Amino acid sequence: MLILLFLLFISAPLCKYVLYPLIFACLKWKRPVRKFTAPTSRIRDILNPGDDEWKMEHIKDEEIITISGSGEDDSFIYIQIITKNGIHTAHIRILEQKILYSGSYDAYFIDNRTITCGPLLLELRNPFRKWRINFRGYLNDNIGNSHFITLSGWWRCVTNARFFYSNSPLKAFSEVYSENPISLIENLKTIEKYRMGNVFNQMGEYHAEIRIGNGETIEHRYRGLRHRNPLEMETTSTQFHTYLSDGNSISHRVNFIEDNKRVSHGIIFRADHSVRPITLHNSHSLESDNMIPIQFNFASGKFLPLQMRKGPKLSHFTFVREDNKIVDVTAFKVNYTLFTGVGFVVRVREAVHQIPPKNLHSFPEYHASESEKLRKVLPFCHRACQDKLLTGGKGANLARLQAVTNDFHVPPGIVVTTAAFNEHVQVNRDIYEAIKLLDQCDRSADYYEQVGKQIEELLIESEISENLQNEIREWLPFSEYYAVRSSAVGEDGADLSSAGQLESYLDVFSNEIVEKLKLCWASNFRREVLNYRKNYGQQLNPPMAVVIQEMNRNGVSGVMFTANPVKLDRGEIVINALAGSGEQIVSGSTTPDEIHVNRITNSTVINKTGSECCLAEYQIEKLTKVGEYLEKVFGKPQDIEFVVRNTQVNVVQSRDITGLDKESPFEMYTEYNSASVTDKEVLTNANVGEVLPVPLNAMEAHNLTGMFDKVISCMTMQEINDVVPAHTTIGFSVAHRKIFFNLGEVVLRIWEMVQKDRITDIVIAGETLFTEEMFHQAAHQYGRVPSFFPLKRMYHMIKLIYFTSNSVKEKIAEIDKEAKSLVPTDDMPVEKVFKRYEELEKLWCDAIRCHTDLSMFSSFTYVLCGMLIRGSDSGQLSNDNISDFANVFSNNSRGDVVSADVPNSLKKLAKTIREDGLDERFCSAEGNESLKILEDGRKSSEELRRFFDLHGHRGPKELYLDAATWEEDTDLLVHTIKSMLSCPETSDKTIENEDDIIDNLKCKPTGLRRRFLKYFIGQTHRGVSFRENAKNHLVSTTNSVRKTCRMVGKKLYQKGYLPDPNLWMHFSMDELKELNETRSAKLISRAVRRKQISSKFEGLQFPMVAHGYMNPIKIEIAESDASVGLVLRGTTVCEGKARARARVAKSLEEAKETQPGEVLITKYTDICWSPFFPIISGIVTEIGGLLSHGAVVAREYGLPSLIAVTNATHHFKTGDLVELDSIIGTISRLDENQE
Repeated sequence: MLILLFLLFISAPLCKYVLYPLIFACLKWKRPVRKFTAPTSRIRDILNPGDDEWKMEHIKDEEIITISGSGEDDSFIYIQIITKNGIHTAHIRILEQKILYSGSYDAYFIDNRTITCGPLLLELRNPFRKWRINFRGYLNDNIGNSHFITLSGWWRCVTNARFFYSNSPLKAFSEVYSENPISLIENLKTIEKYRMGNVFNQMGEYHAEIRIGNGETIEHRYRGLRHRNPLEMETTSTQFHTYLSDGNSISHRVNFIEDNKRVSHGIIFRADHSVRPITLHNSHSLESDNMIPIQFNFASGKFLPLQMRKGPKLSHFTFVREDNKIVDVTAFKVNYTLFTGVGFVVRVREAVHQIPPKNLHSFPEYHASESEKLRKVLPFCHRACQDKLLTGGKGANLARLQAVTNDFHVPPGIVVTTAAFNEHVQVNRDIYEAIKLLDQCDRSADYYEQVGKQIEELLIESEISENLQNEIREWLPFSEYYAVRSSAVGEDGADLSSAGQLESYLDVFSNEIVEKLKLCWASNFRREVLNYRKNYGQQLNPPMAVVIQEMNRNGVSGVMFTANPVKLDRGEIVINALAGSGEQIVSGSTTPDEIHVNRITNSTVINKTGSECCLAEYQIEKLTKVGEYLEKVFGKPQDIEFVVRNTQVNVVQSRDITGLDKESPFEMYTEYNSASVTDKEVLTNANVGEVLPVPLNAMEAHNLTGMFDKVISCMTMQEINDVVPAHTTIGFSVAHRKIFFNLGEVVLRIWEMVQKDRITDIVIAGETLFTEEMFHQAAHQYGRVPSFFPLKRMYHMIKLIYFTSNSVKEKIAEIDKEAKSLVPTDDMPVEKVFKRYEELEKLWCDAIRCHTDLSMFSSFTYVLCGMLIRGSDSGQLSNDNISDFANVFSNNSRGDVVSADVPNSLKKLAKTIREDGLDERFCSAEGNESLKILEDGRKSSEELRRFFDLHGHRGPKELYLDAATWEEDTDLLVHTIKSMLSCPETSDKTIENEDDIIDNLKCKPTGLRRRFLKYFIGQTHRGVSFRENAKNHLVSTTNSVRKTCRMVGKKLYQKGYLPDPNLWMHFSMDELKELNETRSAKLISRAVRRKQISSKFEGLQFPMVAHGYMNPIKIEIAESDASVGLVLRGTTVCEGKARARARVAKSLEEAKETQPGEVLITKYTDICWSPFFPIISGIVTEIGGLLSHGAVVAREYGLPSLIAVTNATHHFKTGDLVELDSIIGTISRLDENQE
């Protein structure tokens, strides 16, 4: 007995202090919670969201979604959507200019990617990465006044998504098991329920513009928490979250479970992208009416506590939620050292009274049975008439209206179904064969017009069967006059209306119905109808039904929109009405009276065309009620056609308003912008401004940017923690559809090393980039560089240079070869082409990784040579140092630099043309005819084939997916060769050996330093060769991906899903897959709008570096700059002097006019500018670093060259006499007399 008592006595402490920690550790090991990251060796796995991520982000029943965030002026948004029993309820709170606006809306759960709650729209665009949030509606202010508010923009992540309890320590669950540790199984079930629960937390930025009433439009970046919580995990709780201006953010929850036990856990998302568990020091500090600082302690104890002081209360609001809970939110200012934010304390408690379940109007779609699908005539009252595939859009809508009549009348009628049309076509084989011709989807507009006319004529000449005529007469309601109206499958939807394009006939006598039926069928193939469908990627020959309805005459006809279609205001009903036929309104032949009814204030504004409005006040009121009722029944704002006769409202059509949820101009412009962790990001146009110089299309913004970012993230993180986040971008930032390099994330993480040695600036941009303010910010954001970091980086670099560089070079060549083998062929179905793209995308990623590794090899050896030239590992670079840099790198003894081989190959080609005696014929011919002439040359034809074999895959914008290669577009090559033939041959540059190079340096090293420098000069030249070789294979792999994307576009065009085979570039690949599955007109419309807006991004100028947001700049040149004596300075990359006329070329097209001997002044150069190097006397660029294309090729040719000459293309103009002196680093304008 004593032994039993002793065991009972010790079992509780044993469980509490030994067993629970042991089991908890085992569970975390055996059942790890998923982390959305990958080691640097497996970034292939996180390039795109997988099916599991889409499934996790799909909208679900019995769930709560909360999105909150604060702006720079303490404005905030708080949106919480609870989905329960298939109904969404959205609670919206917006604080703007210290006024709180609030409202709640309900809607049925319809789509797992979209939430539409009245005027609120949330649309999933990319799992855990991007949501569209749009609100156009009315909210009440503090005193109950309603205001029309528009809020539109994009929510983007700034952190990875986290399962909230995934990193919680056992201490977070201490109250679960401390009272009764013996109940081991029950307690562990509770712990695992939370630890494995689908409670997602993620910080993000909602970049939006807001307008209240007729006030000014304000742009905000609301940063804060996005939280998803299953209702089963929702209990009474106290929550706190904030986003601080330094990029650190906190989320903390205390959940109260049975018997007042608590589960308390918090996480801090640090600005360096790490995530740490935290604990709240004092729970009373969350009370807003005391001044106790809010302090969080790090669970690991490795970091100092984070303590925030409370500022003034900004707002307080409460709402009752549909799960019978009261949500109480207090927002107040918080201060942390020099940084601020808005803190949200959210208390959730049980409501005292039970909240009754909501019951919304709904009208589910009906699908006809197999036997019903054979019916050729259906009255509106038959349930099968509600099937859109059987009776078309118009017919089905009328049947639905007939089923929900309430204080309005639907004139009776019938629908001649698509089954009748199909039978008529089958019987008349000539019509059947003509319609089949429309299945060829890749023909010209003239072809479809010709076929359409043929079908129209055949239908009109055909005879309607007696059986069908008898059936129409049998079901036709009695009336003096009828309306006969087309009802095609696919029309009158929310995305596509075909309004006014298909034929309708009014005032038809019964004996005319058969003829009008044929005319309606024929209108399905009119030119404008076929063009409209083709432009939206829709089926050209959908089945056709025809509505025959009792005609209402001698009334007031019109169209009513239950939301203003122009202002997109759901609080305003717009009625267009006139005495007579409503067709006059649709056709635009008559100007109607226009009536605006404000549903919030019940006010009415009438714009009359005559002395009196055609509708009386009571008729307007009744119409308004009908419109509001139909909007509730069908769940969306309606476009309603009506006829009013005295007190009777006759509804003859009701459909969803098309385009009501389309993106605003602001949303279209900012769709691909990146989120910012803080307002003070450090971004640059250097390096990336020459590699990716022009705006991105949608495919590139979605796929190319993410790919490059993941690889750069590998380079950044491999020596820090070897972890790459799946959802956030680190290395690149997109603004105004342009890619910029995020120096803060990539370079300033090792700010101590960069601050000590400024060679990094010169290598990247050719000029100083970083300021002391940037270094101070980096010190706070990233902390000190880990002591092991320099050793790890040195290890990786030595390993790369001496052991793996050759294998990396071989690997990228193999990748290129494999990519070429995967390029799809014409006989493949589009589904297989999609699979090929997925395989190629991974190879593309590997190729970028190889190129990045070899670029690091090249950059590292440059930096080492710079240190040896300077004589130390720290300090500023003198002008003599930079001059020595230029000398060292301009004497590359290796002859295998691919980028330099382009101009060399063209020189050889020009020489062989002369030797073959074809120069005169070549220069007199135009375009491709010039190249055909070379087929007659023995040497020149062989040299041309060699050029295309080696360099044919290269060309303008060679890393872009919409580019054309030299082999595809030969105009530039022909032009350049002609320029070469018009000037005398130039001798090749003399290359010095390493000893001669060192002897000519101004800062001459001696002894061991000289020996090291001599060695690393060779390694530097080797690195340049390897890097350029890798770039060549990367461009070739990109070309394979490009061909695959084109094939996707071609296949979808051939299927009729794309109106233009090149429109693919304005989709993401996921959208193209969705288009292939759904044939959605909405996706086509979105892509067309992207294409239309793309011109807005052309020609924008950006600063070299921005400490904040990267916005376009307007360059203003003073009049004095046009005078003689103007001198601009830059960084020398190859020494020499040239006095000549300037050729200012801001684009490749302008560069085609370059004449032999001119000094070329441009923004940047890439491989396409290589052909000009043999004929110019010097080059100046605004953008570029020591490793840039222009620097490499200029050094190969010994051309005097400067980089980083700010705004050179604006200060000089073509024809100026200039002197380029790259010895002292200047370019100056001379007096004409000095020539």
